[in-house]
Amino acid sequence: MNIDKVSPQKRVLMARTLVAIQFLMLALIGILALWNLHTPIHTYLEMKIGAVLIGLVIIASAGISLQPSLRISPIPKENSPLIETGIYSRVRHPMYLGVILIGFGAAGFADSWISWALELVLIVDLNVKARFEDALLRQMHPESMHYQMHVSRILPCVGGSCRTNCTNE
Repeated sequence: MNIDKVSPQKRVLMARTLVAIQFLMLALIGILALWNLHTPIHTYLEMKIGAVLIGLVIIASAGISLQPSLRISPIPKENSPLIETGIYSRVRHPMYLGVILIGFGAAGFADSWISWALELVLIVDLNVKARFEDALLRQMHPESMHYQMHVSRILPCVGGSCRTNCTNE
């Protein structure tokens, strides 16, 4: 994404749209999960609850590491530092991973093709949001290109991103 050609107004509109889609998908998945609450038997219930709990722990860990720069919008705060420590040393967008896991657990609890379709839309939305945020971070922090080459976007160690040095490029 060539972020230099996108006006500030379009950036804000894109950011708000991506965040709105994220929360809408989570809300709809949550409603479907609550609707399925009466079902007497939930297979793999422990895995569904585990996905939600792991997602919450990841979001909390990311929030602690990101404190000076924390915001819902993918547009970075002005003059905020590039965070590369804590959970951010393993995943560039751990909060998105946490949201995906929470959605996964809730979609499994809802146990319908609609909930899984909504989870898929959520995953696509968060990937677009992550790419958008990465482009903005490269503009604000040119040194983030090295970080982005060596740390996975959302899933740890995907696509050769666990390289510890630049000689394997």
